[in-house]
Amino acid sequence: MWAQTNRSRTYSERYGARSPWLAGPVRASVYLVWRGLFAALRPVLFLALLIAAGWFAYRGLEAAPDGALSFPPSVRDQFDAAFHDAARSEDAGPVLPRWNTELAQSLRPGPAGGPDLLRAQSFAASLPAMMGEETLALHLMRHERRPDMMQVDLVAMPAWRRKQIVAGVLDARSEDAQRQGIDPVWLIESSSDVQQRYARAQRLYGASLQAAEHWFVRPGSQALNLAAFADLASAQATDPVILPDAREVVALGCALARSYGQTVPACARARPAPVSADPVRTALALSVFDRELETPAVRLALAARAAGRLDGDWIETLLLGPAAPERDLRLLTALMPVLAEADQYYAQPEACHLACTRAMAEFASRAGYDAAARRDWFAAYDQVRRQDGALVTIRVSHALTGIEAVQTLVRISAISEGRLLAASVLLGDELTVLDRAENYFWPDGEDLNLILAAALAGLALMLLGIVLISGRLRRSGGAPSALERFDGQVSRLILGRNV
Repeated sequence: MWAQTNRSRTYSERYGARSPWLAGPVRASVYLVWRGLFAALRPVLFLALLIAAGWFAYRGLEAAPDGALSFPPSVRDQFDAAFHDAARSEDAGPVLPRWNTELAQSLRPGPAGGPDLLRAQSFAASLPAMMGEETLALHLMRHERRPDMMQVDLVAMPAWRRKQIVAGVLDARSEDAQRQGIDPVWLIESSSDVQQRYARAQRLYGASLQAAEHWFVRPGSQALNLAAFADLASAQATDPVILPDAREVVALGCALARSYGQTVPACARARPAPVSADPVRTALALSVFDRELETPAVRLALAARAAGRLDGDWIETLLLGPAAPERDLRLLTALMPVLAEADQYYAQPEACHLACTRAMAEFASRAGYDAAARRDWFAAYDQVRRQDGALVTIRVSHALTGIEAVQTLVRISAISEGRLLAASVLLGDELTVLDRAENYFWPDGEDLNLILAAALAGLALMLLGIVLISGRLRRSGGAPSALERFDGQVSRLILGRNV
């Protein structure tokens, strides 16, 4: 009988049920009603799940702030917006006079004896960010028409055309500055007095800044006095002079030994430079001899610590290991072979290379710190130095309030274009929280409406997948599904068996 069945036979006949046309009108009517309900079951269930998912998603998003569904702004956009807001937040007056004031104050002689040339350079490059590029372009075009009328024209233009005009005006002004030999180019908007004072400061102090930058890579035998540079050493700095070699290890190690009441005869004979006992700075001085770290990055951190700009429990954990009563004693124990010959090593620092390297290896084996996190942190810190210079990096190190903040500082430094120091002045410690993502949907931990929406949407997609897969298997000769077998049983019950 089955061999004679062709493809034109009804669905019910394939499951052994009688043909509706042979079962009588009552059975055929009941069967057609069943078939209609069965055929609509899966589409109706699919649509119901999708509608419910959309409803719960809508309820879950009602509490979301404006822009929650938009893409998060880039680090550059966040940086520019925060910079612009900080420049305008101090008073309601125009930004350009404040910018001129910042430049003039930076070029005045400070406590270190000279002007703050680094700050002047950074603020000079920050004029477009402080004013806003469109506002600056309107200011530059003020001789052509009234700024308010030009702004009306710009607002009426398409966004791409408005950006094109603004960029063209700014580029033309930058080219004028370059032809006049003004660098940074936005000094062209400052007074002639400020330009002259900046040029004079560059002639007198530019070479010393370059020498200080070079010190972190090749210090030679010269010490670095942080107090000689404007606003480099903070009020917390007690010992701003850094020795470039084993003399720093000896001086700090002897001070650490004295703080524990230990008398080291070689320290008395060496008479090192007086410094305060600081385990973190001592660990940094010893880390110069760590073969796993780049020495410029370690010297940079050592200078930032000496300048009083690198502080917190996180730096102690990073360099000394987890907090424990004997944590500092581990460092002192590793240093004792060096301190035993302190007079010799202080007189001949190069002779300590082997002993200091061994002391560093001994301390690394005992400290229990995370070596990988330590390497990553120093590498990221040195990347900021490569992008913005060592002296600027030291001055913005106060914003490093945690071990992860250095990665944020790297990203901001990469797009700051010389404005990092000015941003640090305007934003303070908020500098390293600019690119932290916010969870708009679950501010309190979870949202039941969104969870239900995701679950229902997942069920709807799973149902669609089951239908497609089962239909594919059925067409290829696979066994009928459980739902199809149930349909066959109901069909045979309504129509009777095909005998």
